Amino acid sequence: MDLDFEKALTYISKDMQWGNKLLAGSGLILATVAVFLIPALMIFSGMPAVFWTSLILALLVSAVLWIIVSGYVCETAHRRIKNPLEDTLLDWKNFGELFILGLKYMVGYLLYFIPFMIVCGLFCTFCITGIVSLKNGFYAGSGFSFISMVFWGAITLFLYIITMVFLPMVMTNFFKEKKILSFVNLKTAFSLVRHNAANYFVLILLFIAITVLTQIVFSLLSVTIVGVIFLPLLYMYAYYVIADLCAQFALTAEAKEVEQHNTQPNDENAENPSC
Repeated sequence: MDLDFEKALTYISKDMQWGNKLLAGSGLILATVAVFLIPALMIFSGMPAVFWTSLILALLVSAVLWIIVSGYVCETAHRRIKNPLEDTLLDWKNFGELFILGLKYMVGYLLYFIPFMIVCGLFCTFCITGIVSLKNGFYAGSGFSFISMVFWGAITLFLYIITMVFLPMVMTNFFKEKKILSFVNLKTAFSLVRHNAANYFVLILLFIAITVLTQIVFSLLSVTIVGVIFLPLLYMYAYYVIADLCAQFALTAEAKEVEQHNTQPNDENAENPSC
């Protein structure tokens, strides 16, 4: 059993209401950005208190909506793992449950990205310090900043690669169990890869391909207002694809585990013919 990318691209079409559900998710994604139009308009109101209040509320609303969307994607992947023959997509309801699940996912996700963001911040700091020092003629400071920039740049790249290598595995583990500890339970996470390394390598390549392709399409669509409207559709569709790919990976791991277990007694009998 191997990953089927074509299936991941087309499985949503089996649901008769897939268009409405895709639009609903896209609408929530669009709303996470649209809410910032209110504080943007308040800049010109001449009332700083109103502006800051609207900005804080917009941040809270945007965060809640993103968490709900994340919970929906997690539940979609979980259902694909537990009921792979189920053709209907998850309905947009039970927002409280989706919020709790999405919050768990965001906490676990940040456990991996916070160290990367800290190191990335240090890298950017030394970049800015080096530019300022060079501009002011402080060459010794700019030289030190350059060396530090190269060092932290290498660390940043290394952490990014490690994060991207581990992330699909722990994400799938969370989709399977829906527990925060799934992000740090490396024993069960590695069990998904133990007899399934080839599929995991393919999964990482597909993650990279989807990310790169999404960014390219994002760059093309963001040029026009009409294109921007279609961006949420693109991201919601990409989330559906990622959810199914992770589910397929979990299922291939289970299938290969069963296959390995079934062939093991035969190997023992071959070593002991008298049995």
